[in-house]
Amino acid sequence: VTILTHPPLPYPPHRSNTMRCLKAAVLVTLANTAGAIKLHGLEDKSRPVTKVVKLLKGMQASMELEAKEDEDTYEKMTCWCKTNKEEKSKSTGEAEQTIKSETARVAELSAQSSRLGVEITKLKDEVAENEHGLDSALAIRKQQASQFRVDEEQLVNSSNSVKDAMETLGLNNSALLQVPQAHALSQLEAVLTEAQLQKLQEAMHEKSAPTDTVGGIAGVLGGIRDDFGERLTSIRDQESRDNASYEALRAAKRDEIEAGRKQLETKTQQKASANLEMAEAKNGIKDSKAALAADSELLAQIKDRCGGMDTEFENRRKMRSEELEAVAKAIAILDADEAHDAFGKIFGTSFLQVSSIGDVRGKAAALLAEAGKTDARLATLSLMMKLDTFEKVKKAIDDLVVDMKKQQLDEGKKKDWCLDEFHKNELETESKSRDKTSFGAKLESLKTSEAQLADEMKGLNGEVAEMQKQIALAGQNRELENKDFQKTIAEQRKAQKQLKQALVVLKDYYSKPKQSFVQVSNNRNQSSPDFKEFKQSSGNVGVMSMLQQLIADAKAMEAEATRDEQSAQENYEAFTKATADAIKAKNSTLLAKSEKKGEVEIAIVEASESKQGADNELKELSQKEAELHGNCDYLVQSFDARQSSREDEIEALQQAKALLSGATD
Repeated sequence: VTILTHPPLPYPPHRSNTMRCLKAAVLVTLANTAGAIKLHGLEDKSRPVTKVVKLLKGMQASMELEAKEDEDTYEKMTCWCKTNKEEKSKSTGEAEQTIKSETARVAELSAQSSRLGVEITKLKDEVAENEHGLDSALAIRKQQASQFRVDEEQLVNSSNSVKDAMETLGLNNSALLQVPQAHALSQLEAVLTEAQLQKLQEAMHEKSAPTDTVGGIAGVLGGIRDDFGERLTSIRDQESRDNASYEALRAAKRDEIEAGRKQLETKTQQKASANLEMAEAKNGIKDSKAALAADSELLAQIKDRCGGMDTEFENRRKMRSEELEAVAKAIAILDADEAHDAFGKIFGTSFLQVSSIGDVRGKAAALLAEAGKTDARLATLSLMMKLDTFEKVKKAIDDLVVDMKKQQLDEGKKKDWCLDEFHKNELETESKSRDKTSFGAKLESLKTSEAQLADEMKGLNGEVAEMQKQIALAGQNRELENKDFQKTIAEQRKAQKQLKQALVVLKDYYSKPKQSFVQVSNNRNQSSPDFKEFKQSSGNVGVMSMLQQLIADAKAMEAEATRDEQSAQENYEAFTKATADAIKAKNSTLLAKSEKKGEVEIAIVEASESKQGADNELKELSQKEAELHGNCDYLVQSFDARQSSREDEIEALQQAKALLSGATD
């Protein structure tokens, strides 16, 4: 069975009602006017009846052919109705199911997009809060480090001042007695507390031997110095703990920030994907609804066309059967032997009163026969004119003229409609072509933007990774530098301690009263060995001066190392903060570009669908144009010729009617 995209042509008009009436008129005319017909110069007196029988047999064959055509058309229509009804019912069901599933999917994706939006907002707040917490921790750490440096410097200076005072007082056991008390106290007032000063004053005013007084003062100053050392060790330990706590907090915060940013990027991409899929689903629903509407309309047309097909076919078959039966009966009556004998006797008689009428009838019939070469209806009228009465022929002519004029008008309207449709199709094609070009250019621009954003995001990710790497390297370098600093400080202090111990030993020895060596006898044997005169080494002052200079140099080196460590720590903190700020800015830019990329991807889908829609519409317009050419080309191209030919036919009909009218007058 051939599947047709359009229904077959409708049943042939069966020569129309006019033709059926003309055929009936032939039979009636034969019965009413058989005795009034006279054909001159015929050798066979039954010849007119024979012609009528031949005409009836031709009509019979034509009706049988038309019946066969009706059956073929009915079979094709049945196949077309069944095939297209099943196909369109299936497609409408599938479209309804698609719309239902896609609508549910859109609702699901909308909820997912809203949920991801809330989660993204929450993650942004968490990342911002962690970044703020990290900044606050850095500010607190800087404040702690600054306070530590101030406290360390004060304690170091105080300890050094106490040591210097002890060294100065320790040069001579009697020196303290020779130094005014006010002067000694003034040197320590800047570094000692009120309680320490009071304790020192009490030691200085004790009424005991000078040696005991010196020892008491030395003990007080030594305790103060030890107290300074313990406090210095304590704040350095606290500084190490604070720094370790900060580093641990910073690492934890960075991990949280990095994890939050990764989740933020993932959820942003998920939201963009959900929005993209939702846009595609909405477009799918739109397309499915359009397809459903088109299929539903076509299905309704199919049901409308096919609903009365069986009844119409049965009615046509019944009418044609009755017509064939009537024609067969007429043939049987006219072709019987008895009828031939009767007609031979009847048509042997001459009727002069109809001769002139027969001449007029012959001229009119000849005129219509000539015009009937292009229109079967005129040929039928020509035949009727030879057999029928004038009034019936004139009425048939009037009906035919009205029908032909209506055809003239209908063809003119159809031509105007065709030209208008061609013009609309051309304008719509130009418009859709421009749309397609515009959407194509927009699509290319969006794809370029998408690729550019992807490259920029790749570059930003690389920069962020590099800066994070630099922060890690800076942290490792800072750790190594701090270890070097701690080692340097320990070595310098150890060297200072050893140098001071050596200096104290020398000072203790050279500051003691020396024993006098008196010569016992001058009568020693000159040849016997004897001690040389005992003298203290003359280089002791220079050595102790060098030791003091070395101690001063070591202190200076320790101070310089402390300043370098402080500067390095400040530089590291500044670098870390600046880099963290840069990472934060780049991550913000990265997030913005990710969101922009998601928007561009949605725009690409929309532009692609718009371009495809324009392309589909262009194909539909092209198909419509082809259908217009199939329906209109012949009419438009042959319009003038058809109009002129039909006017000639109308004129011939009017002339024939005029001849018949003149004959009856």
